[in-house]
Amino acid sequence: MGLTHGRYTKGVFVDGHERKDVVAYRNEVFLPAWKEHARRFVIFAEDGSWSLPSTLQEGEKPLVLITHDESIFSANDGKRQGWMVNGKQPLRPKNKGKGIMISGFLTPGGQLRVPDHIPDSELLRNPMWVSVNNRPVRNSMWFHEYGKDNYWTGEKMVEHTIRVALPIFRYAFPGCQALFAFDNASNHCAFSADALVASKVNLNPGGLQPRMREGFDHLPQSMVFPDNYRLFHLRGKPKGAEVVLRVRRLWPLNGRRSDGTKFTLKCPTTHNRPGCDPDIPGGCCARSLLASQPDFLQQKGQLQEEIEAAHQLVIFYPKFHCEINFIERYWCSCKWYAREHCEYTLKGLRAVLPAALDSVSTATINRYYNHCSRVIQAYAEGENYGTKEFTEHVYKGHRQVVDKSKW
Repeated sequence: MGLTHGRYTKGVFVDGHERKDVVAYRNEVFLPAWKEHARRFVIFAEDGSWSLPSTLQEGEKPLVLITHDESIFSANDGKRQGWMVNGKQPLRPKNKGKGIMISGFLTPGGQLRVPDHIPDSELLRNPMWVSVNNRPVRNSMWFHEYGKDNYWTGEKMVEHTIRVALPIFRYAFPGCQALFAFDNASNHCAFSADALVASKVNLNPGGLQPRMREGFDHLPQSMVFPDNYRLFHLRGKPKGAEVVLRVRRLWPLNGRRSDGTKFTLKCPTTHNRPGCDPDIPGGCCARSLLASQPDFLQQKGQLQEEIEAAHQLVIFYPKFHCEINFIERYWCSCKWYAREHCEYTLKGLRAVLPAALDSVSTATINRYYNHCSRVIQAYAEGENYGTKEFTEHVYKGHRQVVDKSKW
């Protein structure tokens, strides 16, 4: 009858795992890139040690996979199950309480951290090294107590990666190159202030639109009027979409679209005109036409730009595919430990979190990585998620007893 029995939840979850655009990205972008990179991956053992791959070509550096994710731990998130005296349900706070978000990086050999044989004094000699309470940060796990006017932004994500994780990587894996793997969250794809983003461009010069970096149309094209421009009031001001498109000879004749209507900055969304229509020749509005240009299409997020500027590599997981990021299983084990030792206070949460993060052994993390690698391999061989063939390819431990209380 089209009904499904399940648990009522407060949030709304939309499963786009097999959505056409998601599958296309997985098959056409992610899997080919992963196959090319995996050939250079260093080989990790369960004790955290690593060795060089035998498939390196001349001039290539070994590649270290560094996966990332954020997770929130709440002060009142206690044990989900337990033994109780008949008829005596323990009283607990109804809300989750205050929380701490952790932004963390993992390798297949454990947490990304400075090796123990490197003393603090050596790290402190680097004036750019991040320190907390006069002690150098040795671990890439970053604690963020969120609250009013203190949220995790794209800028903080870039700072954590470039100022904390990247220097630690260079100490931990000398002579190697990093492949940073992120999920497709908007926070990880945020643009820098001067990025070429069509949605931020006004139709006319000046105004509140940002001063964007130089674009290109066969030749470099400035998005800002020069300081010696003939009109004094426009010197140093952003050009606006109309000027940029006219210079590129893309502005439609008489400012009209092919259907005779006025060519505007953006298309109004009404019952008659449902927003931008990519099928209209010449573009349906100034922003859609500008967004289709090569320099705007090739614009990367700030996080990716900063990492690649540091001569490292970046890859983004497909949306809705948490099963291929092994740090998700790591968070699950950490939260199980935190719930077992929950004191229902923020002070208790602060004390238990370091132990929770260290409660997962390098051997377990390595097994999580191997499991996710089999999932990726199953996708690469064309097997569909959830089928019998997919399950047989991925799950190898047929006799193990799984502790359901962790999940």
